[in-house]
Amino acid sequence: MASWWSDASPWPDLPSLFTGGLPADEVGSRETNDLLGALVADVRGEAFLAWHRYQIAAELHSRPVGKEADDHALLLHDGFADCAARIAVSQGISQGAAEQFLYQAVALRDRLPQVAERLRDGRITAELVIKVISRTELVDGQPYAADVDAEIAANLDSHTTAWSAHRLRDMIDRIIFRHHPDAVRERRRQALDKRGVHAKNTGDGMGEISATMAAENVRIAADAVRALADAVCDNDERTRQQRASDAMFALLSGTAFECTCGLDTCTAVIPEATTVPPADAKIVIHVVCDEATLDGAEHAGFIDGYGVVDDQHVRDLAARTDAVIKPIVPKGTEPDADGGFTVDAHLPSDPYRPSSALETFIRIRDGYSVIPGNDTPAWRADIDHVAEYNFADPARGGQTVPDNLNVKDRFSHIRKTFGAWLDDQYRDRQGRLRTEFRTPEGLVIGGDSECMEKLFPGLRRIRFKSPPPPAAAKPNGADPPPPTPPTRSMPRVAAKHARRQQERERNRHRRLTEEQQDGGDG
Repeated sequence: MASWWSDASPWPDLPSLFTGGLPADEVGSRETNDLLGALVADVRGEAFLAWHRYQIAAELHSRPVGKEADDHALLLHDGFADCAARIAVSQGISQGAAEQFLYQAVALRDRLPQVAERLRDGRITAELVIKVISRTELVDGQPYAADVDAEIAANLDSHTTAWSAHRLRDMIDRIIFRHHPDAVRERRRQALDKRGVHAKNTGDGMGEISATMAAENVRIAADAVRALADAVCDNDERTRQQRASDAMFALLSGTAFECTCGLDTCTAVIPEATTVPPADAKIVIHVVCDEATLDGAEHAGFIDGYGVVDDQHVRDLAARTDAVIKPIVPKGTEPDADGGFTVDAHLPSDPYRPSSALETFIRIRDGYSVIPGNDTPAWRADIDHVAEYNFADPARGGQTVPDNLNVKDRFSHIRKTFGAWLDDQYRDRQGRLRTEFRTPEGLVIGGDSECMEKLFPGLRRIRFKSPPPPAAAKPNGADPPPPTPPTRSMPRVAAKHARRQQERERNRHRRLTEEQQDGGDG
């Protein structure tokens, strides 16, 4: 037994087949893309090892060490606890951590066997599978548990790259709500009953205060703190987080929040100490739902920056006196023959700027920044033309249409605009919206396949078209003068955009070839 710890580890001699073809002694001599590929292989290896550990723990649980040992077992010393104790001592972890690990193993075995297989195959990471286990506790023992397991597994299969944590969470929540909305509503009621304020000593003369409250109240409180923290001038040397900490204390205590620049020429406009939220701050929470949900239908909703919420939560928010309800499709719009709606994609006077309807549509559809792993809420991010808009000749590319627009956080937007990164967006053969990203080294990385079209399928019934150009008035019956040519040309920018478009065309040709070779399932 002691050899498990005293013998040399065989892992350094692991064949490179398991590490993306990259032996440890060759890391310094390989290209950037090889290193990124090896990272992906290692993450899949970690997923397999996690699955293997869960399999072992589940087997331990199924043996007598995981059962009730005798008729006189104490409350804190039953078979489950005794089994976890073996894991805790052998791994050098706490009893609580061992019991949590054993619980996760049993959940994968009994509640999520198909998800467990995807962990084994590297379709989901060891870290994210814990989120799946946690968010599916509601379905434990329910007759639809197997269906939820199968649907989550199918969604994992449709994702060819790593999942973002927020996309995974929303995918699970919408599946569970569809099967058992009453359970989701009850969980919210229980969660509201547990709201409170918590404080703890973090050492070094510091402490931490936190509060649990309704999602919309969290957004309002966080935005109030953020607005006050941003009221200082540009010469304040505190970081944004430091300012936010000071601002939160000022709001809670009713004391003054001040700019610390120390300059007589300070331009900061700080609100009164007792103003909560800060003076002139307009805090807006965007809640998305189907129209039928407001009328009582059991459809889930979505809070920007939070995620999926139940239908009653949506109706509670809509009933607030300060709620403003705005449909995407303007009132009075005549439906199309098939029941859908067609609205303007942009302003008649500016084909570059999306219309209010299209801008709202894009933010709802994407939910977050489309950059994998980035959870910037859609209403705090930028709307970007994927294929660059051609100002000189708009008809040649970069149109202001839904499939050429997406939401990006500000950093990623700037990186794409001024850097060497490239992205593309397209519909696959199943009609799913897909994104792709190409690094400066030419590595193509697939984006998230999950978007809000699955939560709000009615989005697909809304179409966009270019409005007719505004009619130009003819002075005294004369023909209008010819358009004035642009006074500033951008040949280098135009050439860069042309190169990017050529690269997109090559990538699309590659995708089409791969789909034909694979049979077209995508």
